Amino acid sequence: MSNWAIVPVKEISSSKSRLSTVLADIDRETLVIDLFIRTLSVLQIVNSIEKTIVISRDSDMLDLATKSEALAIRENDNSDLNSAIQQATFDAISFGSTGILVLPADLPLLSVDDVNNMTDYEKLDKILMIVPDRHGIGTNALFVKPPGFLKYQFGVNSFVSHKREAQRMKAELFINHYPNVEFDIDSPDDLRRLSEMDFSLHNEEV
Repeated sequence: MSNWAIVPVKEISSSKSRLSTVLADIDRETLVIDLFIRTLSVLQIVNSIEKTIVISRDSDMLDLATKSEALAIRENDNSDLNSAIQQATFDAISFGSTGILVLPADLPLLSVDDVNNMTDYEKLDKILMIVPDRHGIGTNALFVKPPGFLKYQFGVNSFVSHKREAQRMKAELFINHYPNVEFDIDSPDDLRRLSEMDFSLHNEEV
């Protein structure tokens, strides 16, 4: 089994705009980069992921991806998030991927065990595994096996939309609640929660 991870990344100048009320631009960009590098560091050492694809229009983020031994792919012009992930999925399939884990780059608590658990479906043929955000509205992680059988539904109410897509495609559906994966950094309140955990993004224990 050859599992690949896909990490879509916005242009850094437009990332985490909701944090602009509490962070200066330089601090916000530093946070985005730190979160991104930490995510790649987890994916780089986990046994269940053969390779990671980073897809973005941001040249600096693609350079960082290459330095972290990920496969950097430039996102097509005028594509949205779902079409960008689909683009990366086609590339992964061409390299022999048999399972795709889609992850955002803003999960500060992501661990090796989390990734192994999210991809532990070797004996099943057609599955969709979803980890929702902690509000039960968005999708914080998605594992698809085999890759390419469904249309990605990221966006407003993506959790419900992905469940419907699994039902439409008659795939076995797994909904898992991993606290580390459900917690992302999107708002000032998320940032406050992270600071209260006394957690460092540079912590080597992943």
